[in-house]
Amino acid sequence: MGCTRAYIQNENVVYEFTTRDVIRDDCGLLASAAPEDLWDGKLHISGEVVRLEYWLEDTLLVGRFLDGSAADSDVFAMDGSVANVSLPGKEAEAQCFVDQLTLHMEGTTRCATEFVGVLSVRYEQRIQQPGCACQLWVRYQAIQQGKSPCGSSS
Repeated sequence: MGCTRAYIQNENVVYEFTTRDVIRDDCGLLASAAPEDLWDGKLHISGEVVRLEYWLEDTLLVGRFLDGSAADSDVFAMDGSVANVSLPGKEAEAQCFVDQLTLHMEGTTRCATEFVGVLSVRYEQRIQQPGCACQLWVRYQAIQQGKSPCGSSS
């Protein structure tokens, strides 16, 4: 009979995601008024499996904790996809009809109420649409709703 590690990350709570660094945003998927705001999500942990109900097109990301991380940091990776969605394109008036929206998220636990990492979002379409070959890559910070960042005294 196997055992699983105990992970410190709080689960079954909503995390607020914010952009720390935009690596790539081909189609301007981030809101121009508040580009630091990403979509929130609810984290679930079951043994080694980690899931996130992510509020970008109601995507469910599923993955696992990765072996070999530092003793004080839990590292995980998750993937998810949504079929048949309509998203903004490169031009302001362009609308992309995407066969599949794929997401990949990597995260590292900083404390029980915070994790950081990289999120990638990719448009995948069967029929080529000008202005719809898009990807979003960001470094993010996720903090449990209503909590302060790790190490913050507030």
